[in-house]
Amino acid sequence: MLILGIGVGLSRNRRAISGRVVAWGVGLQLLFAIFVLRVPIGTRIFSWLGATVTKILSFSYAGSEFVFGEIGKQHSSIGVVFAFQIMPAIIFVSALFAIMYYLGIMQIVVKAFAVAMNKIMGASGAESLNVAASIFMGQTEAPLTIRPFLPRMTRSELMTVMTAGMAHVSGSIMAAYIAFGIEARHLLTAVIMTAPGTIMMAKILEPETEVPETLGGVKVEIPRTDVNVLDAAARGTSEGLQLMLNVIAMLISFIALIALVNGLFGWIHGFASWFPPTLQTVLGWIFRPIAWVMGVPWHDSGVIGGLLGER
Repeated sequence: MLILGIGVGLSRNRRAISGRVVAWGVGLQLLFAIFVLRVPIGTRIFSWLGATVTKILSFSYAGSEFVFGEIGKQHSSIGVVFAFQIMPAIIFVSALFAIMYYLGIMQIVVKAFAVAMNKIMGASGAESLNVAASIFMGQTEAPLTIRPFLPRMTRSELMTVMTAGMAHVSGSIMAAYIAFGIEARHLLTAVIMTAPGTIMMAKILEPETEVPETLGGVKVEIPRTDVNVLDAAARGTSEGLQLMLNVIAMLISFIALIALVNGLFGWIHGFASWFPPTLQTVLGWIFRPIAWVMGVPWHDSGVIGGLLGER
């Protein structure tokens, strides 16, 4: 409730906030969480889905082991090497998703989510489609599904598009998280729960005061640019490689920059003990209340707050 209150406080037009959107946004997340965590059949379904996704991702190690040898094995004798064992999953999943889009499988899944959000939460067809696509696609790829409508979208719709991009992770990045050891069931639950939350927060911050062009309709038109399945796999592989290299480059540069800042903080801390020793300490102080509101115990909220700040 406090997070909702912060959103209302930052809203551009508090009087225009739709109670229906807020009620369904909170309600759907609660119902889904209860279904997954408290209902036995829900727990079994998502445990099975998580195990299936983990099994599919394990096939990426066949490629990394062939190319990199021992260093690319899932259980390498030299331990975990991030770039050679975790990152190749991005390439594999990118190629797999490209094939699924070529075959029309992902269009069916995306449309199902889009129609549900359109009917239940009253979002326009374009923004519903973008939010649904963001569950599986990246921040730059998802808006391409609604490219013809982007120039004529309302401020509220554009806010939803931008919020969806920041709130979700692409299937390729999710694959890297799973390969890194994060429970697949928890990730799948989180990305699906994020969809109604995205629309809710966007509509609180920027309520709809105009009439969207696609209000009341959802039309999925993802252009097919590939000639055949092999062409789709090759294109997906190239895009996955570019994404993998970007992730590696960003990790190198930003971890190094944070280390530089921490070095400066530590140097100052040596002269003034009251000065925080690291950037994470400062971020932990700032975001500790947010972490606590999210449900993290107070004694752990400083660490989680630091992670939120780094994110």
